[in-house]
Amino acid sequence: MNKDIMTKGLFIDIIEHLYVAVYIIDKDGNMIYLNQAAKKMDHLEDEEVLGENLAEIYCGTVFQESMNSPCLDTLNSGKPHIQENLEWFLADGARVNAITSTYPIKEKGEIKGVYAISENVEQLKKHLIKEGAFGNKKTYRFRNKMMKNGTQYVFNDIIGESELIKNAIAMARRFAAKKLPIMIYGETGTGKEMFAQSIHNASSFVAGPFMPINCAAIPETLLESILFGTAKGAFTGAVDNPGLLEKAENGTVFLDEINSMPVQLQAKLLRALQEKEVQRIGDNKVRKLHCRIISATNQLPSDAIRAHELREDLFYRLSTGMIWIPSLHERSEDIDALVDFFIVKNNEEMETTILAPSAELKKLFHAYLWPGNIRELANAVESSMNMTTPGETTLDLRHLPTYLKQHFSEELASVPEAQAIFSLRNEHRYSDMPVIHLHNDINTMVDSYEKEILKFALTSTRGHLCRCSEKLGISRQSLSVKLKKYNLDPQKFKIK
Repeated sequence: MNKDIMTKGLFIDIIEHLYVAVYIIDKDGNMIYLNQAAKKMDHLEDEEVLGENLAEIYCGTVFQESMNSPCLDTLNSGKPHIQENLEWFLADGARVNAITSTYPIKEKGEIKGVYAISENVEQLKKHLIKEGAFGNKKTYRFRNKMMKNGTQYVFNDIIGESELIKNAIAMARRFAAKKLPIMIYGETGTGKEMFAQSIHNASSFVAGPFMPINCAAIPETLLESILFGTAKGAFTGAVDNPGLLEKAENGTVFLDEINSMPVQLQAKLLRALQEKEVQRIGDNKVRKLHCRIISATNQLPSDAIRAHELREDLFYRLSTGMIWIPSLHERSEDIDALVDFFIVKNNEEMETTILAPSAELKKLFHAYLWPGNIRELANAVESSMNMTTPGETTLDLRHLPTYLKQHFSEELASVPEAQAIFSLRNEHRYSDMPVIHLHNDINTMVDSYEKEILKFALTSTRGHLCRCSEKLGISRQSLSVKLKKYNLDPQKFKIK
């Protein structure tokens, strides 16, 4: 190797790029060098410490508490300290935990100084967690930026292995390959837009834009102009402006909460879809429509039609492909995978070191009904991780914010039968949780269990008999017979 490149400057450059902290102290105990990693770890700058005595730096104004310095000990004794686990506190209250080794610098047998190498334990933990060294071998892909077509998600981003979610994904993939309109039904927080974006990215429209609009969030007076555009002079201040249906040329328009769109506007949208052409407000010119429509509703379409919130003819036009996204409590076997995903995601964004929830918190997550679905679960995990302290690896009940603890306890107290059924569902995982009272008569036990299941199904469907029978996999007639047998009135389960 050419020895000409082996210069002092090269060695300094190498040390500056190390991820471990390096300190050099002269024979008088003064700090004469610290690399970038050391400055970052100790929240220091050169002008604060260079030339300052180590005893003053670590026992005086810079740090809150005094500490025995292995560097000064090595300077006095000439003996190295190898891989000591040291902890100290910075002036701003931050705690530093580092594996530190100190070595004497000798010249002709005389000690000229000391150098120390420190590896930040918290940073090491984060790196090992990220690389799956603690058993979490699954890796996730996180996108911080939108793709060029305005989307973030594809089907592989949807977390879950339950049959219900796999069936929904399979159906969505099948419809994505066609050009027909698609309607997505799912409760708030189940991931309807995630499905819509995934469909767009798996379709022939992928090169075109994805244009989402929440029909419930835009005033009625603006929604029409946003969708269809305006012509100059149509009203005071109006200018030539294309609407979303035009801007989505060869792309997808996602109409979220379509049942919140005014019925009069639904009629205009229906005509545009039938004729495959759009006309701006105040304009006589018609323009061909070249985009796909994906709509979504958080209300059962049949209920929306009966309530005159959704035109029946528009529903038939939009729902040639119909996808149902299950609620989280209907696919509770996916909760662990989702929690793991949110933990990994938040570790990366919040620089925390959480590996998993405690057994007690996991029980609570499985017993809770999650009315806000995946969105609520994501918030619960993120809020809890925000309450952890540096170095913690387990998410526990104490990390839950006060409002969330109260929210959980009130919800579980209000639906005891739901807690019993969820406990029963997870009996193979949590055998210490009582599920039902055991009777001597097995027929009585079976009847009691069946009654609890019926009450749970009625609660989750708000007393809607059609949905309840679908969930239970029985006919409505059979359901009515069972309700009569157990004297259960579905009206009592409806939300007042």
